[in-house]
Amino acid sequence: MHLRTAIAVALCASACARQVVKREAAPAAAEAPRPATQAAPPTQAEPSPQDLQARARALLAARDFAGAKAALERSLAAEPRNAAALFEAGWADEQLGDPDGARKLYSAALDADPAHLGAALNLSRLLRISGRPAEAEAVCNAALRASRDEPRLLDALAAALREQGKLDAAEAAARRVLQRHPRDAEAYKQLALIEADRGRVRLAETALANARKLDPADPGIANTLGILAMRKRDPAAARERFTEAVKLDPSYAPAWANLGAVALGYRDYPAAEEAYAKAVALDPSRYETHLGRAWALEGTKKPAEALAEYEKVLALRPQQEDALFGRALALKAGNQLAAAKAAFEQLVGLSGGSRANDARAQIASIELRLARAAPAEPAHAEPRSAR
Repeated sequence: MHLRTAIAVALCASACARQVVKREAAPAAAEAPRPATQAAPPTQAEPSPQDLQARARALLAARDFAGAKAALERSLAAEPRNAAALFEAGWADEQLGDPDGARKLYSAALDADPAHLGAALNLSRLLRISGRPAEAEAVCNAALRASRDEPRLLDALAAALREQGKLDAAEAAARRVLQRHPRDAEAYKQLALIEADRGRVRLAETALANARKLDPADPGIANTLGILAMRKRDPAAARERFTEAVKLDPSYAPAWANLGAVALGYRDYPAAEEAYAKAVALDPSRYETHLGRAWALEGTKKPAEALAEYEKVLALRPQQEDALFGRALALKAGNQLAAAKAAFEQLVGLSGGSRANDARAQIASIELRLARAAPAEPAHAEPRSAR
């Protein structure tokens, strides 16, 4: 499998917890003091925290995430340990492309209410997305102490364990769900991914067949079947499955991203960019999706737009080597040679970096271009005439 395709198809196959995303609202400018002789107008009573939260929920439903976050901040100023408001503010942050802020708010919601299921599921998911599955495992275990044997937490725990390579423990968590909830499709999906990681594709397909019988409308099942097809080096079958997933649920971001990955494998860059653009709009928190879109934009000869996507990857993963290398190439393509050289030097300086040799070759190429562009200086300065 093409390296770029492999990275992109590594997206989580399980359905994300669909709970409730924004940066902190800028403070309003201070109002100028009124003259002493001017009577102040009557002031309106401040809405209650409950009224503000109800307003925020209406704004969330209308996808006005910035407005919802502003209302929730006012509510939280009065009730800073309101777990429901903290959770909804975290969801608003997520939708506004601020996963760090979302993680902090979900953590605060769990501090206020250790049994808050939505906060535990979303925090675990964001930690896994950011490459911290051990922390996700700890979140799930802590929440399970407050909500014993909750199947959705056990499914999330299985995912966190699998991503750490703890396949036996992950299988035990998934089977623990099925002992009490034999019709839990998500547990079968986790078993499928575990068996796929063990190289047992047929067992994985059997587990997914069980999941599909239980929940035929789940796009995550079709998406996971597509991932298995990619592992069998059958991109045509994979594309069919990913297409099925987005037909089942057009808002299912992982399948759009995986369609982009398949198109990258075929070097169909316009199709890849179109699919990745949809995935990024639906879920801006995954660095792999921004990276795939950057590669697609690079293929369509749009270095400035590719550069913007590489910057987004680096905001999520500051030392991601493919993004550092791509960013430097985009700067070079834009004839920003000094900046490109500095970016390649940063890559060389990474401890154990796998792209160091490529970066050194690029630095030599840039230095040669800079030397050719420099004006030639005369060997001897002409003496000035005496005055």
